[in-house]
Amino acid sequence: MPDLVTHAAIAHLIRRPFDLKKKTGTGPSLRVLFYLGTLLPDLLTRPWYILFPATHDFTLPFHTPAGALIACGMIAVLFETTLQKKAFGLLAAGSVLHFVLDGFQKQIIGNNFWLYPFSWKDYGYGIIWAGEIMRYIPCWLALAALMEIGIAVYYRARKQNLRES
Repeated sequence: MPDLVTHAAIAHLIRRPFDLKKKTGTGPSLRVLFYLGTLLPDLLTRPWYILFPATHDFTLPFHTPAGALIACGMIAVLFETTLQKKAFGLLAAGSVLHFVLDGFQKQIIGNNFWLYPFSWKDYGYGIIWAGEIMRYIPCWLALAALMEIGIAVYYRARKQNLRES
């Protein structure tokens, strides 16, 4: 759970500024797919091998870039033909962010098999233990909240300036 909160908060910090530049009314907003892509590798693997430990070896490939891209493609085909590329791109971008963030974690047996199925080498940076992430969750959430407050203040001031003009 802490890992998912961290992934979602950092995804929000990265994605939200792009929402501010986007013009409204240019089509359906699929930004939630970026967040889903950020969580997807963990959602495809962790619940299954926690509940059913014997499935670990079968679910592990979905926590690799190759497996995540296959899953992103499978999800993207559920959308209308005109939205499939955009859906796939947002899911894949979120998954890439997931693997970049996971790379910072130290692992006992490895978790960053970025070249699977060609290699089982762990390519993580090994900076922080997964359990140590807990103490940083308030920081990520506070940054996301501060960003949202700043955006709200900006839009309120902008709206007031437009009224005065």
